[in-house]
Amino acid sequence: MPSAVCLDRGQELKQYITRLLYAIVLVMPLHQLLGDILVVLALVLSIWDTVRYRPLSKPASWLQWCVLGFMGWSLLSSLASTRPMFTAFSWLYNVGMYGAIYFLTYRYLREPEQWRTFLRIFIWSACIVCIVGVYQYMTMSMDLLQEWVDAKHFPLLKRRMFATLQNPNLFGEYLLIVLSVAGTGIFQGLKEKRWRLLAWMVPLSLFFLICMTLTYSRAIWISFACVIIYWGIVIDRRLLLSLLAIPAILFFYHGEVASRLWSLFDGNDTSAVLRWALWDSTTYMIVDYPVLGIGWDAFWFVYPHYNYYIQAPDVVIYHAHNMFLNVLAEIGLPGALFYFAAIYGHAVYALRLPKATISNIVKYGMGAVVVGVTISGLFDHDLFSHQVSVIFWQLLGWASAVLYTYKKNNYKTS
Repeated sequence: MPSAVCLDRGQELKQYITRLLYAIVLVMPLHQLLGDILVVLALVLSIWDTVRYRPLSKPASWLQWCVLGFMGWSLLSSLASTRPMFTAFSWLYNVGMYGAIYFLTYRYLREPEQWRTFLRIFIWSACIVCIVGVYQYMTMSMDLLQEWVDAKHFPLLKRRMFATLQNPNLFGEYLLIVLSVAGTGIFQGLKEKRWRLLAWMVPLSLFFLICMTLTYSRAIWISFACVIIYWGIVIDRRLLLSLLAIPAILFFYHGEVASRLWSLFDGNDTSAVLRWALWDSTTYMIVDYPVLGIGWDAFWFVYPHYNYYIQAPDVVIYHAHNMFLNVLAEIGLPGALFYFAAIYGHAVYALRLPKATISNIVKYGMGAVVVGVTISGLFDHDLFSHQVSVIFWQLLGWASAVLYTYKKNNYKTS
């Protein structure tokens, strides 16, 4: 009898943790602090669950080992930095949170119904975020909305949408991730003729696409075009025809969107010149600190020693505006190998999943997410954002739970 009572309590605790994970999916894009509190609470309950009911087992695949390797090496790098107190605290708040949400999601969402619930909440949360963005766009002071506008080079551009993600580029990155998953779900629904799914997924995805357009983030637009190319290669080549809309916009429409796209080719964009200087300076950091790097989140401390372009002391550069260079500079080559192996490993391994309703979204959706993050990462480092990264790593944890379950149940994965 005591063992039965203990089992019931363990199951009840597991359900509490699962509900907290659903709450994190909903809340994190809306309110970072509240999302962090929920992550910590879920982690504390998970520790109690581990001690009392379900001991930890070793990682089931090399994907989890890569995540642990990234966490361990980045911690070592932080402790060896010139500001170990700050970088260690930043590691705990950022990398520690990424690892926590990844392993919590991987451990507790092992059932198909849980995967579907996660996905529904993920999409509806994005809808709420976009509604907030539209409300801001229509009602907020023009001065606040113009904060991210270069009026000199883009006189037609008056405001950019940023919603709850702090700035337009981060909002665009978030929507890029959401659309990568939602778009894959639409193709799956079309293939299976699931009209009820399509009835709400298609309008929501169009809503997300409009909001992503209103961020006026050129890197995100290019990244989404590359996601469409990926879909065209792995799902249906007819999707490539949709890219014909780009030259149509450039030649027949002369508004804000076209001006932003044409600016990529005029050679007068100051942000592009700044990026080249940042990237050049960052390569010198990598050469000087190739193994341990400068420490997690230490870029803004170290960059002034390598800066030759912006001499104003009041201008703070927080990251390299390139995901690959920034990660290499902060945690060194070994840490970067762990980091990118974990990210790309999930996408590659997902392609081995068999074709089924939920697994197809993981099979092709994770590849779309990684393609989008890769292309945007060439021009910026949006995963520098704690909020966006927690969302991203929870999505990786969700995919990892699907991969683990299929492997454990001996489904064919090749």
